[in-house]
Amino acid sequence: MNRYANQDLFIARVHHQRLGGFVSRSAQDSQPFARQVDAWWAAIAIGVQYGERIPLPTDQVKFNDGSILSSDPWRITHLELLALAEGGDEMLDNPAEVIRMASEYANAGIPRLLDHLTGQPEPTLNLMMKLSAVTNSS
Repeated sequence: MNRYANQDLFIARVHHQRLGGFVSRSAQDSQPFARQVDAWWAAIAIGVQYGERIPLPTDQVKFNDGSILSSDPWRITHLELLALAEGGDEMLDNPAEVIRMASEYANAGIPRLLDHLTGQPEPTLNLMMKLSAVTNSS
């Protein structure tokens, strides 16, 4: 069961269009992400890696709802583990709070994600190299 299905997923409008340029389901486009949720998820991971949460501004874009998380059930497990670490059992009782936390991590991670992708002839390779370097230096 996906307790997050009724939650809307947002990205700050200032990042939405730029991030969308790196999302495509077409293998011919060779973009790093097939879906916006995949880019959002990578941004969450980057935000968590740096330990930064930035609240979403009021100017934001809904890119999906939480039902998308059912397509990759491990995401729900990861969100809930992160919620337990952040706010304990109480946070798990509030799906909106869990999604807000994830969105804040993503909002902190998106600028770094875009920095790794923008202006690169091979954005996917560059992103992998940068993320590998961050992981190996931890």
